[in-house]
Amino acid sequence: MSATLEESMLETVHGMVAVCRMADLEPGWGEAAWLEGTQVAVYRTEGGEFFAASHHCPGTGAKVMARGILGDKAIAGTRVPTIACPLHKEVYRLDTGDCLSGAAPALPIHPVHLHQGMLWLEKTP
Repeated sequence: MSATLEESMLETVHGMVAVCRMADLEPGWGEAAWLEGTQVAVYRTEGGEFFAASHHCPGTGAKVMARGILGDKAIAGTRVPTIACPLHKEVYRLDTGDCLSGAAPALPIHPVHLHQGMLWLEKTP
């Protein structure tokens, strides 16, 4: 199957949109992107994993999460990737969005799909 046909299937059948090339994301940093009129933060961890979340801080609504502090935390003996809000340092799991450092609401997470060097996100309903 050609790349164009595969990409067309990702868009039409699976309801996804290409956000950026994997190579566009520097390890250990996040970037802000648009997903159908909504700002999202996309991340590449130092370990080479890719994640996406809302760019809006769950506590304040400020658009800052792409500039958060990437890290990880041991949960039940397993290291999980985290992002800390740059405003108030609440720490969120990047795999679930759960807040690990307080009673803040969860950070909305967007499933990431990797295909031929591109990051794809599911369109919002």
